[in-house]
Amino acid sequence: MIDDLKKSFDQIIYERTTSPFYGSFIISWCLWNWKIIYLTFFVSQDKIDSNKIDYIVTNFSAFKNIFIFPLLSSIFIITLVPFITNGAYWLSLKFNKWRVDQKNLVDGKQLLSIEQSIELREQISKQEERFAKLVEDKNLEIKQLNLQIQEYQKKEPTVTLEKLLETDNSITPSDELSLFADRVKSNPEELKQYENIIFYIQKGYSPAESSDVSTKFLALLESYDIVSRQPNTLYVVTETGKKFYRLVHSTN
Repeated sequence: MIDDLKKSFDQIIYERTTSPFYGSFIISWCLWNWKIIYLTFFVSQDKIDSNKIDYIVTNFSAFKNIFIFPLLSSIFIITLVPFITNGAYWLSLKFNKWRVDQKNLVDGKQLLSIEQSIELREQISKQEERFAKLVEDKNLEIKQLNLQIQEYQKKEPTVTLEKLLETDNSITPSDELSLFADRVKSNPEELKQYENIIFYIQKGYSPAESSDVSTKFLALLESYDIVSRQPNTLYVVTETGKKFYRLVHSTN
């Protein structure tokens, strides 16, 4: 029972002493009634004509000093102090930023020493030499590759699809379609033409009416029976065209 009362009393004292209002009220009360504290602890009974308590009640017990002035002072402190502390913190941040900005400004305008300039110049010179060496090596590599291409072209002349078909009668239609698919895959312009034609057919448009489709290449696809023209001037992809599409888009 006694322990519970003691804990409850300690809790009340802790809340009162840590509360901003109670703390500011106690400080304000001590400032407004400092004479009471001084007489109580530092003035002996012999120097007062009457009892110390009666003397304090008679001379220093005004209600405004005991309650009103400490209360107003507490409200003023609670209201004003946060603004003062926040303002001081804001000014501190501003001064720190200004100090950093000024330091960066001075560092940016500071001239390099002779030793630093020499070191920087040497680093730039080394980088330029390294870059020139890389360019020279790449040019030499390109030159060697061009020579290899020329040698290869002399040994293996280019054989077009048409020449191959003319000279080799043993090629079957399936092989012919495969060769044509390889030609389209290796020729970016023809591959683009083929993709455009397929796109217009899938959308239900006539590729012959498009300005970005070559009529010559479209006729070539017709000759291979890859696409077929319908009576309504539209085109469809034939069964051979489906096989050709798979050959063009195969990864092998």
